[in-house]
Amino acid sequence: MNKIKLFSFLVLTAAMVWIWGCGDNSTTGGNNTGTPPTINMKVGAIYIFNIDSLGISGSVAKTSLKTINTYLSQGTFFGQPNSFQVYTETKDTISNITLAADTFYVRYDGGKFYQYGMLQLISPTIPASWDLVADFNVSQGTVFSIADNVPINIGSITGATANITGKIAVDTTFNTYGWGNVGVNCYRSEIVADIIFSGFSIGKVYVDYYIGDADPSGNPSGMVRVKLRPVNLTVYSQSGVDQYIQRFQNHID
Repeated sequence: MNKIKLFSFLVLTAAMVWIWGCGDNSTTGGNNTGTPPTINMKVGAIYIFNIDSLGISGSVAKTSLKTINTYLSQGTFFGQPNSFQVYTETKDTISNITLAADTFYVRYDGGKFYQYGMLQLISPTIPASWDLVADFNVSQGTVFSIADNVPINIGSITGATANITGKIAVDTTFNTYGWGNVGVNCYRSEIVADIIFSGFSIGKVYVDYYIGDADPSGNPSGMVRVKLRPVNLTVYSQSGVDQYIQRFQNHID
């Protein structure tokens, strides 16, 4: 498997045509004031996700895919202590065939949430590093820098660069679909890549990264949803994909 890691299945799903159904189950909640939340990820936690395909026209269609993330261990990974290794597996629930399996790494330190290689969702040509996903030290809506002038290839475009920023857009809740209709509390970090080609912006790529916190204590912490919005650049377009938690087990008793 290549360096896209966790997000390889997202691009795969966005290109799929065997899809059905539609719907949207998100709601909005309160505000983040710049006080970092408690994020209590645990070894042994298992999160199961549904996957929707997001059409360029705005349509939402459910797929037969599910992803299972299992928090395997906590330790030092890629030079950073107190990081979590997560095994991820995506299956077609109709054929029971595994489409993608790999590990990814996350950590929460000093009010900042990181994922190793997160920016490869935007382009697999971006070298893997500990990428900032969310900075809870700043107030909601305040833009923080993630990376500038990053060389990328996206679609048929080569030789472009990206200026990448983020912001905590909202403290929100969404309801699980198809399993108990449970509310999942989280913060939505809006990650934006402004794509520059030949000195001009040709559009932006948006990734919404939802991070659960320990409020209440039984709420799933860490990555609970990732949405790659449909890509609409001036010379390239692609469907998006929404992976959102369906059910979870916070730890093995």
